[in-house]
Amino acid sequence: ARSHGGGDSLRFRCMKVVATMAKGGSSSNKRSREEDNAEVVVGDENPPSTLPEIQERIKQLIARIPSKEETASLSLDDIPAMERWCKTVRKITRDYNLNLNFVAIANYQWEPDRPGHTGQSLGALRNQIQLSTAQTNIVSNHIARVLTPSLDTRLHKKTVVEKPNGVKEETYEYTAVINDPEMLQLNREQLCDEAIYKRQLVVSTMNQMVLCMDDYQKAEAGAAGAETSRFSMAY
Repeated sequence: ARSHGGGDSLRFRCMKVVATMAKGGSSSNKRSREEDNAEVVVGDENPPSTLPEIQERIKQLIARIPSKEETASLSLDDIPAMERWCKTVRKITRDYNLNLNFVAIANYQWEPDRPGHTGQSLGALRNQIQLSTAQTNIVSNHIARVLTPSLDTRLHKKTVVEKPNGVKEETYEYTAVINDPEMLQLNREQLCDEAIYKRQLVVSTMNQMVLCMDDYQKAEAGAAGAETSRFSMAY
């Protein structure tokens, strides 16, 4: 009887160990799933892949725009500060326009499978993207005229060296000079005068794009609900 009871006890212990191992395996699988589903933070090193991530990226770029105070202080007396401002805004607008290219990837759907009303929402979103890009390009083009004026190549120095055999060797040195200094000065003055407005144009355009994406996602969600209700067999 004792031997039989001992066998039962051993069998019970084995079952307990197996159950514990199974429990541990389940926990491990759960952790693995949680790691797979971990939220990817969008940023400079992590491009967006969904509309909410694109919106988050735009908000990050808005936060990097120079302040009103810094923008208002731009003057011809501090050209290096003006150029720093221009380079900062140029980088932001470039990143912004690049970010907008992910919209088509994020909401791709084969066109014949897309219901007509959702196609209208997508068309409105595309139109807004085109308008937004055009508005930021107004600022980018002006910045380009300040940072990269038209240049000419001119002869700076000519050197003649006579070798022992009597042959003369000529060396020419060229330098790049601004083609139209007066136009560059005018572009700088115009930037100082319009900097506050152009900064606000960039901020407003980017904020409007975030709002437009919100409206698009709401329209898509509403259309999906209407489509489900339309084909429902419930009475």
